[in-house]
Amino acid sequence: MSMAPMVITRRAAIAALAGSGLAFAAFGPRGAKESVAGRTVIDYWEHWTGHEGAAMRTVVDRFNVSQDRIFVRYFSMNLIDQKAMVAIAGGDPPDVIGLWNFNIPAYSESNAIMPLDDLADRFGVRRENYAPAIWPLLTHAGRLWGVVNTCGSVALYYNRSLFREAGLDPDRPPRTIAELDAFAARLTREGKGRIDRLGFLHTEPNWWRWHWGYFFGGSIYDPITGQATAASADNTRAFEWMQQLPLTYGADAIAQFESGLGNYFTPQHAFLTGKVAMTNQGPWLANVINRFKPDLDYAVAPFPVEERLYDPSRPIGLLDCDILVVPAGARNPEASFEFIAFTQQQDQVEFLSTVHCKNSPLASASDRFIREHPNRYVRVHDSIAQSDRAFHFPRTRAWPLYRSEFDAAQQRMWTLQSEPADELLLLQGRVQSELDRLADRRRARAGQRHARFTGHPGGPAREFGA
Repeated sequence: MSMAPMVITRRAAIAALAGSGLAFAAFGPRGAKESVAGRTVIDYWEHWTGHEGAAMRTVVDRFNVSQDRIFVRYFSMNLIDQKAMVAIAGGDPPDVIGLWNFNIPAYSESNAIMPLDDLADRFGVRRENYAPAIWPLLTHAGRLWGVVNTCGSVALYYNRSLFREAGLDPDRPPRTIAELDAFAARLTREGKGRIDRLGFLHTEPNWWRWHWGYFFGGSIYDPITGQATAASADNTRAFEWMQQLPLTYGADAIAQFESGLGNYFTPQHAFLTGKVAMTNQGPWLANVINRFKPDLDYAVAPFPVEERLYDPSRPIGLLDCDILVVPAGARNPEASFEFIAFTQQQDQVEFLSTVHCKNSPLASASDRFIREHPNRYVRVHDSIAQSDRAFHFPRTRAWPLYRSEFDAAQQRMWTLQSEPADELLLLQGRVQSELDRLADRRRARAGQRHARFTGHPGGPAREFGA
């Protein structure tokens, strides 16, 4: 398989890594010697650690005993996206890398990873194998760049015991934003000048600060036009809604309440202690519940939406996934993809998804997977993954900047330092400047390639969003 020349530079990649104090990674991990018995050796770098990393190690071991031609060596590490870029730029990449789906635009436009369309077709990895919302997470500019490793959708978790205590029906979760607000008000408890419990807290867990507009019919990026849309009327309405909580109880009171909440994977997690009655979370929360409070009476439902958007057959929710990619310069792409294709077999996918406590990315899950899954509401998460209204991170290499800008803007709105309409308009302008800069650079490169191949100056025949 031929590849275009890489446009990332070793100097730039090492400079970025050195800034993080990680120059040691320029030469990649070198694991313990393992017996390979004349096989083709595939080095696989993955970001998972702990029980998630151990589960992936099991899949690797299964592949290694399933045949006698290829041997996969598994390395687990943190900051993998930075380390991988350095290794690729240095001409000494591993053969398979585990990344996040939002890495695809930057890696593919930098020619740091290989397009996988031909290999996927040859090994039977096809779009129809997956839930409808999955394939777009693996593609960019019309090509396939990664294969899903695990995926998770985000939904509303609510405490059924607290519902009963507040006189709410524990079998009737809120369906609309108006109902969410009404339920939250009944679940909230105040005493002695402070908040004891919040029915719903937008900043718990505060991992997706940009996503509220989608439940109001908005989005923050148009991939067709390459335009940032953060300041749309739908998004503005969503962040005005978010701001109602600090406006009602006071930003200082909310901050004081937040300061008393425990960390994610601890018994002090806000949902486990009952400090927050409803929270927007992924299926992995069941692992925390099962570990620290298995008797918690909870249930899960799609996150509420504006009334005009409510359709139980088409839930709206965030879908995120980890991916496997083959880096540019990999020594044996065919062997790399043979291993990747093995991980896509239903029993391997369901094993990994079960241990990670996530829903399946496949078009259909087995009865056993549903029956034995540690999250008894995995069907809810599966219904979101199957929905045509599932949404994901914007597909642009400007996403790291966009997310950083959104995080800062959300914090200013949450602490009542700015009005959503003004804040989102400024945010949109800053991000659009970066999107335009990237588009100009991409057009210039396309023009250079055109001139190199034809001997005449000219621009690209087709343009994609940044």
